[in-house]
Amino acid sequence: MIALDKSRPKPSWSRSAVLQRVSRRYARFVFTAIFLSFTFVISLSLLQARSTRTWSVETTVHHQDATKSRPPQYPLLPFPESPLQSDSNLPDAPSHRPWLTAVICAAQDVDRRMLIRSTWMRLFRDTPFDPRFVVSNPGPDLIEAVRQENRTFGDMIVLDHIPEDDLTANTIKTLEFYKWLLNSGLKYEFVTKLDTDLWLNAPAFWQRYLVPRLSNHTTHPTATVAKTIIGQLYFSDTGYNTFAHGSMYTISWDMVRMLVSLQGRFNVITGEDAAVGILMHKARERASFVNLRGTEKFDYDDSDSRGDGSAWARQNSHTEATSHALRGEGAIAIHRLKDDKLWMKVADCFDEKGIKPTPTPVVPERQRLLIRIKDLLYSLGLSQEFTPLFEKIPKDLLRYERGNWIGLATQDPLEHIVIELEAVHVPGVYVAYKYRFITGGSEFITGVRAEIPAA
Repeated sequence: MIALDKSRPKPSWSRSAVLQRVSRRYARFVFTAIFLSFTFVISLSLLQARSTRTWSVETTVHHQDATKSRPPQYPLLPFPESPLQSDSNLPDAPSHRPWLTAVICAAQDVDRRMLIRSTWMRLFRDTPFDPRFVVSNPGPDLIEAVRQENRTFGDMIVLDHIPEDDLTANTIKTLEFYKWLLNSGLKYEFVTKLDTDLWLNAPAFWQRYLVPRLSNHTTHPTATVAKTIIGQLYFSDTGYNTFAHGSMYTISWDMVRMLVSLQGRFNVITGEDAAVGILMHKARERASFVNLRGTEKFDYDDSDSRGDGSAWARQNSHTEATSHALRGEGAIAIHRLKDDKLWMKVADCFDEKGIKPTPTPVVPERQRLLIRIKDLLYSLGLSQEFTPLFEKIPKDLLRYERGNWIGLATQDPLEHIVIELEAVHVPGVYVAYKYRFITGGSEFITGVRAEIPAA
């Protein structure tokens, strides 16, 4: 048997070897330092370049190329006349209502229309608005069903010159509806565009935002404001522009006329809500923007509820955030209610006067672990989960000057956007804010929400 010698020779280090090894380490250190410094400089330059971006027209809408024309998949037959069979099921309507609420929906979405008719449209029927559903050409298979539905309820507007598909619905449908409205001979003081998954607290919106902008000095209520948009200002990072979030916004009648005219000039094909801002950019038009706060318009988040089966928010809810449950008297537009169960859960929080008083919890709150973690991260500044929608607009484009917020132009500093702020206080209830913005050609447009507490 041969025994293996497992002993290892002791390393011997010469002075030259040590110096060589140290010099190599020093070289690697220097190289790494240079690389990191170079990366840092490049990052700063990219950030600076980002701050000088200007708006662009987004051509991809719902993962589809909006620049490519697509022929309809079926013949666009004229929609037949469908007069009401009987109006006994409809409330007595005055000869002229100043407010139109138009729900943009798909022709085949009958169940959702019935749900909306039987909930907020019926519950708030004493509020002076005309409820309507706007559909595109339903096609040969559905045209008779839609005709019968309209004969029963008389609340449908059919745009029979455009097809019912996802791309059309999310690009030109709303503007085509405005065009139809102008050609119909009808006239309203204010027109509200809605999505089907949004619950509208109609009496609260009417009293809070429309009544102060209407005059009864004539036979019919008339608007006392011009070129006005009431909604929630939204910032798109991909298009680098701002516009009223498309789930719900309201425009004055002169805005309807202006947008139809501008679309005839520029033919913008992009996201339907972004198109409003882009058309105004292109034409250098002006409008007053009345911004809804996060407590008034928000996405419903069921995980933010008490956990007792209701839609009422937990005690520590961030009610200025983009998403939360219901709390207080401010709620006007509750979005992201595609699920019928969530819709009815929210509906249970309202009566014909609007939102009910927040009830006292019957059982202790059950907060989910994930919500607690989100609260902790947000409190430590490690998350933007509950950052208000308005505060997500880049602040490097704004400065506060002489009581006004100034939106700086990104190309010509002489062309700035002056935003005049007004606050309307209802003690203990809400603070409404008004923003006036002046477009600056292809420059960035925005506003900011001032933190003014209610008296």
